[in-house]
Amino acid sequence: MVGTRQHALHAVSLWLCLGVYLGCTAVAHATPRVLTARDATPRERYAAERLRAAVAGLPGHQQILLAQRDNALLRPYDAQLATFWPNAKEAFVLRRLGDTLIVAGYDASGTLYGALELAQRILAAHALPATLDYEDHPQLKLRGTAIGMQKPEITYEGAEYDYPYTPQNFPFFYDKAYWSKYLDMLASERINTLYLWSGHPFTSLLRLPRYPEAQELPTAQLEQNIAMFHWLTEQADRRGIWVLQGFYNIHLSHAFARAHHVPYHLGAPTPLASEYTRYAVSEFIREYPNVGLMMTLGEAMGPHYGPEWLTGTIIPGVKDGLAELEQQLGHPVEPPPIVVRAHATDIDAVMAAARPLYANIDTMYKWNGESLTWTNVRGPVRAQFERLVAGSNVQIANVHILSNLEPFRWGDPDFIRQTVLNFERIGIGGAHIYPLRFWDWPVSADNTSPLLEQTDRDWIWYEAWARYAWNPNRDPQAEAVYWAQRFADRFGSEVAGQHLLAAYELSGVCAPRLLPRIGITEGNRQVFSLGMTMPQLIDAARFNPAQTLWTGDAPDGERLVDYVAAEAAHKPHHGDTPIVAAQESAASAARAVQEAEAAASGITRNQQEYQRIVNDMRAIAALMAFYNAKTQAAADVMLFGYDRDPQHLHAAEDLLRASVEHFRTLVQLTDTTYRDAAAMHTTQRQIPVRGGPSTEHFRDLLPVYEHELATFHARLQKLGSAGSAITDHNQSGTAGSKPLAQVPFTLSQGDASVFPVAVGEPIFNGSDRMKITALDPSLVGLRGIRLALQGHGSVEFSLPQPAQVLIGTVHAKGADALNLSSATEQWNIAIPDALRLSGSSTPVTAWTMQLPAGRNQLALGAGSFVVLGFLPASVELRPQVRFDASAGTSGPPNLDWLFED
Repeated sequence: MVGTRQHALHAVSLWLCLGVYLGCTAVAHATPRVLTARDATPRERYAAERLRAAVAGLPGHQQILLAQRDNALLRPYDAQLATFWPNAKEAFVLRRLGDTLIVAGYDASGTLYGALELAQRILAAHALPATLDYEDHPQLKLRGTAIGMQKPEITYEGAEYDYPYTPQNFPFFYDKAYWSKYLDMLASERINTLYLWSGHPFTSLLRLPRYPEAQELPTAQLEQNIAMFHWLTEQADRRGIWVLQGFYNIHLSHAFARAHHVPYHLGAPTPLASEYTRYAVSEFIREYPNVGLMMTLGEAMGPHYGPEWLTGTIIPGVKDGLAELEQQLGHPVEPPPIVVRAHATDIDAVMAAARPLYANIDTMYKWNGESLTWTNVRGPVRAQFERLVAGSNVQIANVHILSNLEPFRWGDPDFIRQTVLNFERIGIGGAHIYPLRFWDWPVSADNTSPLLEQTDRDWIWYEAWARYAWNPNRDPQAEAVYWAQRFADRFGSEVAGQHLLAAYELSGVCAPRLLPRIGITEGNRQVFSLGMTMPQLIDAARFNPAQTLWTGDAPDGERLVDYVAAEAAHKPHHGDTPIVAAQESAASAARAVQEAEAAASGITRNQQEYQRIVNDMRAIAALMAFYNAKTQAAADVMLFGYDRDPQHLHAAEDLLRASVEHFRTLVQLTDTTYRDAAAMHTTQRQIPVRGGPSTEHFRDLLPVYEHELATFHARLQKLGSAGSAITDHNQSGTAGSKPLAQVPFTLSQGDASVFPVAVGEPIFNGSDRMKITALDPSLVGLRGIRLALQGHGSVEFSLPQPAQVLIGTVHAKGADALNLSSATEQWNIAIPDALRLSGSSTPVTAWTMQLPAGRNQLALGAGSFVVLGFLPASVELRPQVRFDASAGTSGPPNLDWLFED
């Protein structure tokens, strides 16, 4: 007995001596020992903590060595460990050599991921692996999630995207327990980037002594924020996560803007704004050397200013901060990557100007716009990705907003796997993944008490993107087994897991497939789950459709207008069609309900969440049934426009009535189970109706669709079965509109002048080249602003209250020429045929956008424009149909009036 004890003590002494010899640290106990080098990085020490937690309670005398491949701790095993290839970032090797298990990483992150892989295996088996010889590395270099430091409503002085970091605005930001749980989840899923979105975060995170007038928060609050951000970014770094802080341009501190009598957001650079922003960027780099920057160059600022602003302000600010940091530390610092979004800016010109000055630039571009519509891209979208891949260190695909998926649960793993495979094929090196509910982080839209955290409700969304960003090259059949088991782990049985996975997959294809065939846009301007009106289906061109929705973000196929034209001409169809997509989506959603319900007998835990899943599947099925009936109704109405057969209209009425009943079912399923349908509560939403407090829930839209049905029924009753009566009604034109109310404004000095919007008035400053010859009656009496005939249409003015600016595009390609282009979803068509001008046969289209009270600056982009006036923010402008009797009768008539007052 004594000899045995002495032998054990001798063994422990040898082990401790080995630890001292190798410069490692360890804790002696009866479980397997985890050893790290004495010079282990914070990331490796965190990895050791996770491994020790995994082996806690396991019997054994084995040791686990955890270090980077070239560390002295692993030197005795050099001959038995493979050498990594050059630049094998985040790669790792796991080996078992007798009673020694080795975790060797190419770098600290590789060591961390190797430890997490081993910990996962130990926890699954409740034992150390008997054999171990495994190597792994990521396929995508950057794998990230996003959190919006933003709110559903615009709350800060009418300025979009700007929200100070305060406990009132973002209580989760100050919750260290929350952050620890979230960051642990990201580390476990091998996520290595975290993007924080904000309009102007600098005054929430920095002291700016050069500009004391810029301070927006009380000093105590600012100091708390700085301390919290340091803690957060250090904790993220321990877990291998690089935090990037986003900001928009040109956004200024509101206090700074007031002090200098300039707008909060600028449409064009100024020396003052450049000096202030350059200084803020340099202070950020100096204060937070391990934090990156992600920038949106456009939206407020005109797209043509992007190269100037990045090369003359942002990059110099980064370099200033690096120089100060190097002086402070006494050694060179590697220039951090900066991420530039290819959004609302001329990204090709931006990169051409910036790369010679700063090489470490990554780019980001939206995948499927602001929705999820396809596993691939084509046409102009693919071409842009390929250009960015060729000109960037890393091109990051931005899976953005998901406006066609909210508020329901969504998690089709194979859809995600195929998507990431296409990232690889294109050369995309990074994934940036939004939550399914961005504007209301961290909770979901479910009406529960307490509210559900998105990371719990939408676990499969995060796990699937992370799994396939690490490696999408996995066997589909094996993956189906894997995901069924993940559901089984949560709900109690393999049978339940298989049925629930099938339900998620069957429901997951519906909205992505259908939106491109019938929708208006993949942007946040449309909330697909709230439905669409008949005019939006039969007359999409009236609502400023985003053409890349079907030319770039969907496979080849037809829109309703194409489908009906082919039907009327008895021509063959091509690709996916709206009718087939609607029918098959409805059938797939119905099968998803059956699969979800079939899981009931196997559910042994998380019963309440299971019931919420079933309700979601039923709601999606009701929504798809609504769209199926309404899409067929729209096709019948459009066919009537070709053949004047009244039977089409009668069939459409029956289908429209059925669609309303399906939507009524959707309302019943969501009335008490959801707080709202869309997290963004602003008037930016336009489809199916304007966003706001009275249009946020499914129940708010049911009266809209009931009224639409009643109007259609009344029109048919009045017109009878005579198709000619309908045609004659169409040709009679529309009655004159009442003049619009207007908001006064004060024009700042510049190359612009105020004028009355009236027939005979020239529309360009200093030129009589074009005069108004005809105008929509609603514009009579407005006060507009003439701009220069040529140039970028920049104008500055002040408003006493929030308002909508009304802009006429003259020599411009619609909203694509505007600073806030159709891609940004902020300009909306108000009047398609607003003005007629001398010397031009092309009518002027009027566009509108919301603006805050106070000083505003607009940089409208390349082209010629006229400001037609300012309207109260509360005025809802629907694009009105204009008919010109002199245009002839060729083609089908416009039939929107059948459904509208």
